[in-house]
Amino acid sequence: MSRRLLPILLAALAILGLAACGDKEQRVTHGESEAFYVTLGEMQYQVQISRQLNPQELGDRQTLVGIPPAERELTADQVWFGVWVRIFNETDGAQRGADEFRIVDTRGVTYQPIQLQPVNSFAYRSVRVPGKSQYPELGSVPAQSPSTGALVLFKLPRQALDFRPLELAFGSSELPGAESSVQLDV
Repeated sequence: MSRRLLPILLAALAILGLAACGDKEQRVTHGESEAFYVTLGEMQYQVQISRQLNPQELGDRQTLVGIPPAERELTADQVWFGVWVRIFNETDGAQRGADEFRIVDTRGVTYQPIQLQPVNSFAYRSVRVPGKSQYPELGSVPAQSPSTGALVLFKLPRQALDFRPLELAFGSSELPGAESSVQLDV
């Protein structure tokens, strides 16, 4: 009888072990592509799209509104590069979104975003995202745009595009030392 009981007991323990593993929520802080949802603090972030912007195209020109005067001009070896981000807050309380962004190339060179003026409706703002909601807020201009995300704008040297994959790294001043990142599909 004990010879029969041992396999049953081992099977039961294995099932319990597997069931316990299924209860853990996986916290991904680095996405290998824009398709990944990554966690920073208690919120999830997704890069909706990233791409080079062309100021000569009407749609891109409207996206580039609100660049501070000192940053408006591009040299022949610079490009505008946009990253559109969405945040999901599944908690019950409001939480501040990331307020520290940078792009890092394969050489380790970092690039800081351009702070767009309030006139730009598509611009990412570090806001408090209410519980059980998302940013950009449903029904807002950026949420209804084809990207469905808020724009983080960079001025990059063209050469940076040669050192891919580029990575968007981000953090929050409210979460010192915490950082998440997404490999951009450039």
